[in-house]
Amino acid sequence: MTPAMKKKQTYIPPANANLDNRVKWSLYRRVWREIGRPQVKWLLSGVLAALVAAGAEAYSITLVRQIIDQGFIAQNMNLLYLLGLQIILAFTLKSVGVYAKTLLMGKAGLMAATNLRRRVYDHMMRMHIAVFHASRSGKLLNYFGVLSANVLHLVTDTVISTVQNSATLLFMFGLMLWYAPQMVVTLLFLVPAILMPLLWIMRKKRRLTRSGFGIAAESLNHVTQSIQGIKTIQSFANERTECETYAGIELAGRRNSYKQMRISGLQSPLLEIMISIGICLSLILGGHFITTGQITTGDFAAFILALTAAYQPAKRIMNVGNGLQSGLIAAEQLFDFLDSKSNIVDAPDAVDLSNKPITIKLDKVSFAYNVADGEVLNDVSLEVQPGTVCALVGPSGGGKSTIFNLLERFYDPQKGRVLFNDKDLRKYKIESVRKNIAMVSQDVFLFHGSVADNIKYGVPDATPEQIEVVAKSANAHEFIKDLPNGYDTNVGERGANLSGGQKQRIAIARAILKDAPILLLDEATSALDTHSEKLIQAALKKLMKGRTTFVIAHRLSTILDADQILVIKEGRIIERGTDKELCKCDGVYKKLRDVQLKE
Repeated sequence: MTPAMKKKQTYIPPANANLDNRVKWSLYRRVWREIGRPQVKWLLSGVLAALVAAGAEAYSITLVRQIIDQGFIAQNMNLLYLLGLQIILAFTLKSVGVYAKTLLMGKAGLMAATNLRRRVYDHMMRMHIAVFHASRSGKLLNYFGVLSANVLHLVTDTVISTVQNSATLLFMFGLMLWYAPQMVVTLLFLVPAILMPLLWIMRKKRRLTRSGFGIAAESLNHVTQSIQGIKTIQSFANERTECETYAGIELAGRRNSYKQMRISGLQSPLLEIMISIGICLSLILGGHFITTGQITTGDFAAFILALTAAYQPAKRIMNVGNGLQSGLIAAEQLFDFLDSKSNIVDAPDAVDLSNKPITIKLDKVSFAYNVADGEVLNDVSLEVQPGTVCALVGPSGGGKSTIFNLLERFYDPQKGRVLFNDKDLRKYKIESVRKNIAMVSQDVFLFHGSVADNIKYGVPDATPEQIEVVAKSANAHEFIKDLPNGYDTNVGERGANLSGGQKQRIAIARAILKDAPILLLDEATSALDTHSEKLIQAALKKLMKGRTTFVIAHRLSTILDADQILVIKEGRIIERGTDKELCKCDGVYKKLRDVQLKE
């Protein structure tokens, strides 16, 4: 194996990964307030059922003293019959409590899980688009999977387990104190012997848990990316490289999990050793106290049963500490995401943009996605009237698509203003702005579903007749009716079952149906053959009437009739005018036009 391959097999957390921070215990209050409190009636009912189960178990141990002292030693058979029935009753009550607790907590968990995932999804849909460009998909998906599951475990299983086991432990401790206080005082020295190593274990697991969440997100991201890019991976014959990379991530995850297992594995042996020491001392002390008459045989038997019964809840409470830390760390990351704010929000006095002809202006607009990388647009000004077409041409990376991003208010300019009907775009509500814009992109995205569902995506209540009309206008009806199920045919993931030209015609039909006053076309006919392109151009010409239209075009033959053509290079408008006017200038546009038409 080469050094490069070995390097791929080790996952290294980001340099800024905060792995050593102590968890903020105040997070638990927020988890309860925002996730637990809405399910409070189910949670409290589950807690009550758990207390009933713990109380029934404690009561069964109190019967032991009577069985030994008043039943066996006093040879009272009638009392033994009665105590036997009470034991049955106690264990029945405990079983009912455990069953009720399981159902109630399950109900609370399911409702909390649904609400939490919906809340994460709702927040994600409203996040600034830059977040999706900067974040890996695996990281975002991790909020729905690993992190949400750990937070929910904190609210349901951890809470109820802590309550039930703490109650059982307190009941058992109370019984031990009641029957043999002398022995309890002697055994208290075991408490610090257990707590000190437990705190050490928790500190070690904190770092491993944070690292584990990062590895889980990396693994999910790699799988998601591989599914989305499988065609590219296979076309470059890179299957082995991707498999090696994934194997490296999984190896890091396995090592991390094994370290957690080694540390967690110390808990049970440690507790068992402490319990065995306690039982040994109890036998010695119990023998002494019984022979001196300080306690009875029944008292000692009840004490020993309470001590051994305290072992399992004590063990589970130690395990709860692990779940508590994992849940709090997950909550920390989840709330950091939910607390993040979008840079693009409605102004307090924002108003709706009416669905009517719209004049668009850019007034000395300058914009940079990242200030360190320099400006993408520099002092750009333009004006487009309703019913006119503005074509944007020029080399890739010049800023044409950025203008589209500003018009849809995915971003705001750092300098200058974008004006709709002479009013700053930031004074309109974002939703109303985007409802007034229809866009057809070169990179068409179709949702997994039927052809009809994709056409009516912007108008959900559209009738089949309306869908068919716009499909005919987009020259899509002919190929759609030949599909296996016509308009009900599933297009596949991202439209995988259709050709590029078919997907683009569906996207055009979708834009026609939306009937918005602003139309953005980004190489809308690039994937069509010559015959279809002519038909679509005719359909688009009808669609453009009365609308404010922007067209990004690399094929200049499609924009010869544009009302104005802007040549954009390195973020600046270097030429503007009609086709005839620009041809007379003998500049950049004229040279591009001559080359293309000659070809």
